[in-house]
Amino acid sequence: RDLHYPLRRQRQMCIRDRYQRRVRGSCWLRSRTNITMSVTIDSSAIKQAKSSIFKEGNRSGWILLGYEGKSNHIKLVASGNGKPEEMAHLLKDDEVQYAMVRIPDQKDEHPTVKDIYIAWTGPKVKIIERGKKKTHTGDVEALLQPVHASLTATNSKNFNEHVIRDKSGPLSGSHVID
Repeated sequence: RDLHYPLRRQRQMCIRDRYQRRVRGSCWLRSRTNITMSVTIDSSAIKQAKSSIFKEGNRSGWILLGYEGKSNHIKLVASGNGKPEEMAHLLKDDEVQYAMVRIPDQKDEHPTVKDIYIAWTGPKVKIIERGKKKTHTGDVEALLQPVHASLTATNSKNFNEHVIRDKSGPLSGSHVID
């Protein structure tokens, strides 16, 4: 570029030129590589557990997913037909885990159920690991669809049916169980 242009203007022109070349499809310009944290999910076992626990007529149940060791492979940890309190002792303070909980509900005096997705982050999980695992939340939630609400949990002491029902309401404000 010309030397009489200020440095800031030269940068602006360079950015504009890069954008125009990218739009036109010119491939000589190297773009930045995106670092993504790929995740593998044992979807067959998870779908099988989900279909057996969350079939029509069941009024309660839960499934818990977690990571296999230090890898990015998500697997089924446990499942059950009871209340969420039964699952609370399986939540580990040093791990990121995902759960789907079915709780009974009343809608216009008719009994119904709510399926709620919960992303658990233990209080002892390191900040870097939290950030890495947070990127997997959308993939896991997509696998467990449909859900009525999505919650984030950080405290297993408040992990009960009453708190989950309160936090899953559309007017509850914070959707965090802490």
